[in-house]
Amino acid sequence: MRACKRLKNYGAPRLHRELKEHGIECSKNTVAKVIKNAGLTVHRKRKYCVTTDSNHAFPIAPNRLNQCFSKEKVNSVWLTDITYVPIRDGFAYLCCVEDLCSRRIVGWSIALHMEASLVLDALEQAIALRVPSRGLIVHSDRGSQFASEAYRNRLEKGGFEQSMSRKGNCYDNAPMESFFRSFKVEDANQQPYETLEHATREIADYIDRFYNPVRLHSSLGYQSPIQFEKGQIDSLELCS
Repeated sequence: MRACKRLKNYGAPRLHRELKEHGIECSKNTVAKVIKNAGLTVHRKRKYCVTTDSNHAFPIAPNRLNQCFSKEKVNSVWLTDITYVPIRDGFAYLCCVEDLCSRRIVGWSIALHMEASLVLDALEQAIALRVPSRGLIVHSDRGSQFASEAYRNRLEKGGFEQSMSRKGNCYDNAPMESFFRSFKVEDANQQPYETLEHATREIADYIDRFYNPVRLHSSLGYQSPIQFEKGQIDSLELCS
């Protein structure tokens, strides 16, 4: 079993696949029964306040995805959003950028504010890591940070196409919302972050050491994002 404390948050389906990967044969029903008999429960999400401020005069981009969340290539669509992160003296704000194809978090930033620089920092990190081609779609909600002139100018500079969800429709950015739910259940709700620095360290550990390389995704055939991307590269090499 992978030595990671966060595996304790797996439900029966993911734990079943984890056991199979390590040569332990059993059924999903058996795993679920053992979990139940042991009196174990999976941590559930808490409710947090909405972070979207769509009451602004900035231009609104069209919804280029229309809830089409199946993409065959990485770096063709990125999703991005902001969420609250509780710390001892209040809240910090986390912005993440997710590759829609592999569900990998390719950029993120955290701050004590929700200004445009927060989302720009996450985008710049993703661009530096992935070096995407022109034509990349970057999808977000209608928040003022994503609609700001600075953000729109950066997308235009890179030759990227902006896409935005319909007003008040969280399902238009469902994979990004799903990541935030997982993060809060598996990390943020597990421990109180004392300071912004503490939160930054723990989030880096969650994303870089668990979520991207280890966490199994049902939408990826129970592979981690990095495993899935490696499989794509291997397939391309075989075809070349």
